[in-house]
Amino acid sequence: MRKALSLVLFVVALLSAATAHAQNPNYSVGPVWRVTYVHVKPGQGDAFWADVRTHLKPIWEEQKKQGLISDYKLFTNATSNSSNDWSVAVAILYANWAAIDQLDAKGASISVAHYGSRDAMMEAARKRAEISEVVSSHLAREVSLK
Repeated sequence: MRKALSLVLFVVALLSAATAHAQNPNYSVGPVWRVTYVHVKPGQGDAFWADVRTHLKPIWEEQKKQGLISDYKLFTNATSNSSNDWSVAVAILYANWAAIDQLDAKGASISVAHYGSRDAMMEAARKRAEISEVVSSHLAREVSLK
């Protein structure tokens, strides 16, 4: 009986240590953002924004409708540091880390449905790479100060 009680107390101590470690006295954790920085090639601005309106926005809207993403935002860079600096930042909001895990399977089916076929989706991606290139992509956890 004492061994069982000792084991239970040990497990409880471990669980409370993990919970205490996950908490931060400075902030509360919130949703997760994927921010992708894109360089739009010179003279390709109209083609880039047409692609965003025609293809990406409808896909993001359907992902929102199905609860895969919470929101999306686009930002433009007002001051470039070099000719290859990012032009547009695309930020996708996920409710949590687990939401990102779900996106691969469900998100791909939404994209294929939008384009009509996997080949058409791949062709659109190839064309997108001709007018823009990804500079970097980062995951960031949103936090709220306490």
